This record gives sequence, structure tokens and C-alpha cells, in this order.
Amino acid sequence: MNRFLIAILLSAGSLSLRAQVAERLQQLGMENIRTVTENGNTTIAFEDNVYRGTYRGIGKAIIAAMEGMSQGNLQMVVLENRIPQLCIALSERVVTEYKEKRMSIGEVYRQMEISHDTDEAMEILKGTHHTLNSSAGKVDIVVYPEVKLENSSFDRLYSYYVNLAPAVEMALWKGAELTAQVVLPIATNLNGQYKKIRPGVIALSQEFYFSKGFLGRVTAGNFTNNRMGGQAEITYRTANGRLELGAIAGGTVQSVLTDDEGWYVSRKLRMNAALKASVYEPRFNLQFEVQAARYLYGDYGVRGDCTRHFGEYAIGVYGMYTGGEINGGFHFAIPLPGKRWSRNRGVRVRQADYFALEYSMTTWGKYTNEKMGETYKIKPDENRSNRFFQPEYIRYFLIKEANKQITNF
Repeated sequence: MNRFLIAILLSAGSLSLRAQVAERLQQLGMENIRTVTENGNTTIAFEDNVYRGTYRGIGKAIIAAMEGMSQGNLQMVVLENRIPQLCIALSERVVTEYKEKRMSIGEVYRQMEISHDTDEAMEILKGTHHTLNSSAGKVDIVVYPEVKLENSSFDRLYSYYVNLAPAVEMALWKGAELTAQVVLPIATNLNGQYKKIRPGVIALSQEFYFSKGFLGRVTAGNFTNNRMGGQAEITYRTANGRLELGAIAGGTVQSVLTDDEGWYVSRKLRMNAALKASVYEPRFNLQFEVQAARYLYGDYGVRGDCTRHFGEYAIGVYGMYTGGEINGGFHFAIPLPGKRWSRNRGVRVRQADYFALEYSMTTWGKYTNEKMGETYKIKPDENRSNRFFQPEYIRYFLIKEANKQITNF
């Protein structure tokens, strides 16, 4: 009888602890929350669809989870579209010393374990099927700014366009997302479709996590650069995130709005493929990328990028050699106003988190006439800041934010 009573009390305590941690995260607006408590230790998964960027929401979730703890170790899995991205582990000692104000939050970030290795934590979470504050079926209407400058003609200094491109984005089942975008022209000195309301990215994407650091994604639909078709990709990343390897293969046809035929879709299939590698240097927050690719119009080439991460700002340069031609340029992604976007209802309207732009130095001659180095994007929010879950990057800027708060105080 006594054993039975003890078991009931322990079970009730476990439920209470899980409820406290989950409730704290839900109050922040975190979604897809799942919790398991074993032997007094808590494992929790959550997804941040509230805060701009990656590290800001993670930092707030860590603080909230620790404040909801009473004992035991804490393990947190960070999700993106319900796919595991990061595992953060905090010992009972760290949690206790923080709650007793014997350890600063900056020191917590220094001592926490953070990596892409989520397999063990996800195995523990497999036992629970209850998800709190699910993102399934919730809709975002996101307004993206589009700007292009190109010095490719002799009769004008620049060809340009400025658009607003609102997109309906909806999470479906695990790993699946639907995007439907329309492009609204604001100003341009180009003709044809650039002066018309036209479709943007209209796509269905399915992501997979295969364990052991392997992820995959399959996407079909209408993409940027007037392409329609499908693309498959696979990525491997080490636990510390310093090395990533990947491969992409796609098949697309032309999709364009014309004056005569309306929305024209060609029958000529063009194949593109690439092998990619990325190395992250944590001391200076530098990301080095190299890829060997077959581009849309049949030219083969290599491209190298060097990107410096300044918190949520990403600024970089690139160089490429393709089809016997050399090109280069720069790119950047900068955060737009609005660090937090609450989602209390089924539909949320907000602006994009980032504005991204890439400038090419060579926009004339053979390189332009033969459309060398051409590719496309399968999502309207692809850039080097968004969804950047590199573990050492996140730790570095969490500590920097913590130190900044101390200085301001």
C-alpha cells in the first residue's frame, strides 16, 4: 500500500513538473510543445514561431524552462516545422545555481551543451503523443519586399524593380509546409511581366529527419526566376555544426506571365544539380561555402562564398567560375523591424523577418546572354540569417546578448 501511494505521489509530481515547464513555454508563445519526465529529469521539445531569428527565442525558452524546473536535469529539443534542429542540455547543478542567483544567465549559456545531435532526446520524446499549442493549420500572411538592381544595358544606368510579395504560409503535418505567394509591382523600368501582378512561389515542401545528422527535403511547385517543377536535397551536418555537406537535384520548366498567352508554362525540362560543403569558423563567426554545380542552362561551374555573421546580420562576398566565365559579387541579409510576432489566432499578418539581396558584378556579355550561373529559390525567405541553427553561433550571440543586458542595467 505504501509503495502504491509513493508511486502515485511521484507520478503526480512528475506531471506537475512537466506541466509547469510546458506552461512557461506556452506563455512565451512557443508551439509544438512535448514533454517527458523520467527519473526526475525533464526532456522537452518546442518550436519558436514568435521571435525573429534563432537565438533570441531559444534564450527566452531556456530561461522559462529553468524557472519551471524544481529538480533534475533539463534537456531541450529545438524544432523547426516539427523537425529537430538542436539539442540543449543543462545539468541540475546549473539549473539550481541559476534559480538561486548564484550563476548568471551568461554563465548558463557557457556551460550548457548544445549540438545538432538530437537522436537520444527524440527517442525519449517518442513516448508522448500529446502536443501542446500545435502549429498545424495555423496561417501566416507574410509580406516580403523584393528589390533588384542590374546594370546590364547601355540605354539606362540601372534596370530595377521594387515589389511587395505577400505570401500565405501554412504548416501542415510534420515537416510539411504550403506556400502561396503573389507579386505586386510597386516601381520598375522594365516591361512585360514586371509590370503585372503575377504568381510568386507557390509550393508544397516536405522535410525529413533521418537521424545521425541527415536531413532531406522535397519541394514541388512554382519557384523564383520563372521556374516550375521539383527539387530534392539532402544534407549531412556534424553534431557541432562546423561541417555541412549536401546535394541538390532539380528539374524545372519555364513559368512566366506573358502579354499574349497569359501564364505560360513551357514543356522544355531543364535539370540542375549541385554538391555543396559548408565550414563554420566560430572564432570570427565566419561561414565558408563551396559548391560545384550544373546550372539551369547547362553550364558547369564552381562557386565560393564567405559570410560574416553579426548577430542577425549576415554580410558576405562570393566568386564563381562557370562556362569559362568569371563572376563575383556580394550579398547580405538584414533584419527588418519587429523582433516578436505573437500568434494568438489562426491567422497572423506580419512582415518578413529579413531583407536579403545579392549583387552580381558581371551583368553583360556572354555571361548574361547565355544565362550562366542561373538558379532559383524554392522559398521566399531563403537567406543566410533565417533558420541559421549553427550551435556555436547561437551560444556566442546568446552570451553577447546576456552581457549587453548586464551593461545596459
